[in-house]
Formats: sequence, structure tokens, C-alpha cells
Amino acid sequence: MRFLQPEYLKRYKSSLKSDKVIHVATEHEMKSGKVTKQNKWNVWKFKATHITDFCFALSNHYVWDAASVQLKTKRTSVQAGYKADAKDFEHYVEWMQYNLDWFSKKWPGVEYPFNAMTAIQGYADMEYPMMINDSSIPDDFQDARLTADHEIAHTYFPFYMGINETRYAFMDEGWATTLEYLIGIDENGEAKAKEFYKNFRVKRWINDPSSEQDQPVITMSTQVSGAGYGNNSYVKASLSYLALKDYLGDDLFKKALHHYMDNWNGKHPIPWDYFYSMNTGSGKNLNWFFNNWFYTNNYIDLKVVNASQMNDLLTVNVDNVGGFAIPFDAEISYEDGSVEKLHFSPSVWEKDQKQTMLTVPIKKKVKSVNLDGGIFMDYTPKDNLRDL
Repeated sequence: MRFLQPEYLKRYKSSLKSDKVIHVATEHEMKSGKVTKQNKWNVWKFKATHITDFCFALSNHYVWDAASVQLKTKRTSVQAGYKADAKDFEHYVEWMQYNLDWFSKKWPGVEYPFNAMTAIQGYADMEYPMMINDSSIPDDFQDARLTADHEIAHTYFPFYMGINETRYAFMDEGWATTLEYLIGIDENGEAKAKEFYKNFRVKRWINDPSSEQDQPVITMSTQVSGAGYGNNSYVKASLSYLALKDYLGDDLFKKALHHYMDNWNGKHPIPWDYFYSMNTGSGKNLNWFFNNWFYTNNYIDLKVVNASQMNDLLTVNVDNVGGFAIPFDAEISYEDGSVEKLHFSPSVWEKDQKQTMLTVPIKKKVKSVNLDGGIFMDYTPKDNLRDL
């Protein structure tokens, strides 16, 4: 930054220690051409370690905002460059401060590994080590913020992990989609996060009548395209990670995930490294789960084939028509108008992935039972309801 004029260099250096957003340069100042020193040539040199790719952006009229965020072991610079009329980008520095802190502490719970993150208003919605290139979505701040969350989540997958997205896009796009959803719960509330995830992700797959989405997730990304690529890389992969989180519980899932990430940070994991690491890290044989989600052309479709009440016991027989080992809620409606919701994890499918019998102790007369998968949207939800 030695080629900045003194005033702008002072602002930039202040941003490196500031929690508040500093306008390093306004649009007017940039257009004046006096932000940098008036040499015939200014030569910029960039240096970074432990990165897999390199990107830079150049503009003589973008607004330049900056601040920083204190993480566990370092203070990280957060910057944004954008057109003056991009209303969403006016919030990008604050959004990025929040998500770097959140990703470091919550999910995946690994400290952001670099000393800077820059967002540039562009057109690609694309990630690079320490930089994201996002299109502006000024009329939908929730979508804009989740786009930033998604692209920054890629810091961990594929950059921290060295994943080959060309072959195994589900190993990074699936995780970025999952992290986007989890941080979205915190930012927008659970109801809005689920609604966005279902509308923007799952509906595109579950309502797609074509056959391409039926390729197993393990299929190399070079062998699928269009809807098949999107469904495998983003939707089904993300659902598998969330289903496994539900199955293991947050603590054990995070322990296993950290085992995987610690083992393969800076290396080049392939899907089987993920499978084996999660097995070892959790202390469980999860092969049945990985076979179910990655090696089949399953989809999501539960069906209640029978429900009966005998005294104080409700029995519900469920067929897993689609095949995926998903979590779901059983909503029990009683004749007195009350409703009880019980959660069932994918463990119900561990011994038999085709059918299961739910037995629920009850104290009132049951009117009906409905199965609700939430974000695990059912292909034929009408047969999830059974009147007694």
C-alpha cells in the first residue's frame, strides 16, 4: 500500500485495527485520480502463502470500504469495492465481519485461515482465496447476504481442504450450501432460512421431472451437467451433510468434521477420505449412511401405510419409497385439537432403509398423523398424512 497518498494510507491502516467501517476512498475521490501517488508507474506486488489460486480486481471509480474483525489468534482485514449505487454492498463489510467470526466459532468452527477477505462487486458470484466476486442484489438483502456467506464459506471447501471441484464439486459446493443455510438460521431466523433453502435449493431438484438428477452423488462432476450437476453438487450433497448432522448430533458431528478437516487441511481429499475420516472421527461405522446417500439414485419420498392406536400406544408404519435416510417430524393431531410434534433422526433407517415402524406412547385419542421432513421436502407429500 506504499503507493497510496498519505490520507488514504492513513485510513487504510486505521481500518486494519477498526471494528467500525472506514471509507478508505469515496467514488468522488477515486474518480479524482489522486488516491494513489502520481507516479508514472505504480507497481503493486502481492504475496500470499497456502493458497491454491490468485485473483485481483482493479477499478478507478469503485467505493472502497474497510474494517477488520478480531478472531481468536489474529485480526483479519475485511474490505469491499463496489459501485456507489450498490445498496447491498454498502453493508458487505459488516456482513463479512459477522460471517468470518461466525464461521470461526460456530460452523465449521475452524478459525478463518487468512489475514484478509475482500468482496468485489462483479458478475460471477465466485470465490477465490481471500476474495469473492459477487453480483449486486440491491432489492433482496437476504439473498445478497447469503450469497456472500456462501462464497466466503468456500474458504474452507475447497481452499482450506484443497478439493478438486472439477471432479467432486459436491465436496465443496455441498458444504458451502450447508454453511450458507446454517448461518442463515442465525441471521434470518429458522423459518426464513428454511423457506429460502427449500425455495432456492430443494424445490429445483424435488420437482424436476427429468432423469438427470437421478445420478448418484458420487458420480464425478465432469459426468453430469445442467440440473444433474446442480442437484448433485449443491442440493443432495448438502442434504446428506445436514442429515448426518441430525443423525450424529451437533457435538459428535463437529468432532468428526474437525477430524476430517484437520487431517486434510492443505492436502487433496477425495470422497473416500471424507467417508473414512467421518467414520474415525465419530467412532461409528457410517458406511450404511454413505452408501445410502452417495451411491444410489434415491430421492425423498415417505409414505404412511398404516397408523393405529391401541390404548396408550400409537403405531405408525412408514415406507421409505424414495430411499434416502432422512430425518423427519411426526405431527400427531389429537381429537381435542392439540398437536404434538416428535422428531426422528435418520437412525430409524439404519437397520432397514425401506420401512420402519414408529411406536409412540400417548395419553389421548389420536385424530391423524402427518410426516413432515421440513427442508427434506417430500416428492409426494399427500401420502404422508393418515387419519385414524
